[in-house]
Amino acid sequence: MSGLPAIPLFKVFMPERAPALLAPVLASGRLACGPQVAAFEAQCAAWLGAVDAVALNDSSSALTLSMYLAGVRPGDEVIVPSLACSATVMPIANLFARPVWCDVDAATGMPNAEHVAGLISEKTKAILIYHWSGDVAQLEATLALAKQHDLKVIEEASEAFGAESGGRRLGGVADYTVYSFYATKHINTGEGALLLTADRAELALARRLRRFGIDPGTLRLANGDLNPHFDVPLAGFNMPMNEIAATIGLAALPEADGIVARHRGNGHRYELALANVAGVRLLERGAHTESAYWTYSMLAERRDDLIRKLNSHGIGAQRLHLRNDGFSCFGGKALVLPGTEVFDSHNISIPCGWWIGEQEQERVVQCIKDGW
Repeated sequence: MSGLPAIPLFKVFMPERAPALLAPVLASGRLACGPQVAAFEAQCAAWLGAVDAVALNDSSSALTLSMYLAGVRPGDEVIVPSLACSATVMPIANLFARPVWCDVDAATGMPNAEHVAGLISEKTKAILIYHWSGDVAQLEATLALAKQHDLKVIEEASEAFGAESGGRRLGGVADYTVYSFYATKHINTGEGALLLTADRAELALARRLRRFGIDPGTLRLANGDLNPHFDVPLAGFNMPMNEIAATIGLAALPEADGIVARHRGNGHRYELALANVAGVRLLERGAHTESAYWTYSMLAERRDDLIRKLNSHGIGAQRLHLRNDGFSCFGGKALVLPGTEVFDSHNISIPCGWWIGEQEQERVVQCIKDGW
């Protein structure tokens, strides 16, 4: 083990102002979804350039709700890459639908329209695209394909807060976009998520469905008593963000520009420093996109040996996600997916976050350049 300080792959950002902002919320007696959540939604939507946003308790809830809004019901199919966070895939099963595993481009770790086209069937209701480690998937051809087949596209941007395509932050191009505010993301709410869609009617419906389908505007009479004529036309879930989480998010959001800039600056320096290193292959990133670089993801020969070396020098490194198609809950049989197999056997993530300065980054780079 190296005697130098550890450089973790992930680290939780907690703004200094958070305790002061939390104190009045904790004393207020109102901890469930309320004005802090509404403020967080509005400020996030403004930061992302979205028309509005719905805050939820975690990303799996946001994906469940987006698929439900897309019409996914028991027995339907959702096309999704097998190589993704399990939090991305499990909501399909939770709706009693079936994931249909698509391959990915071995140079990006993400699918394109060619990978999706042959998997569309009469049972397909949605296509779920995963933005790998903050990189940006190429969606244009997939969106056109989906439109031809009257399918909804959901972009899973849980690792891509601040990522851009065509000069715009993600959200508003696909039918639904989901962001995660899990503890280790660029900014966090402890646990939480955001659902974006350009359809204001669906945003209003999402707000009702996140809390049992209840419309708070008609639940009570003017005197505060429950309305005896109140009705719930569509049963919903129980997945709203709470006031504590939203307050942490409100404390962190003013720091988002700086945090994303630090991640991106580190990512760009890795691009230059690792471009010609033997045994390393950099991922392809779109010319008109800007990655959020949640981690710096690349491909490496003898990947597991490199992970062991980096870990032995106090540097956090790992393969980012496991394949989901081999899990017993999905039948236990991994498919033959050539691009996925290449990417799965070579991908490695190294630290790229706001806590990494140039000296720490040089240490990571030198450790890789020295070979493994």
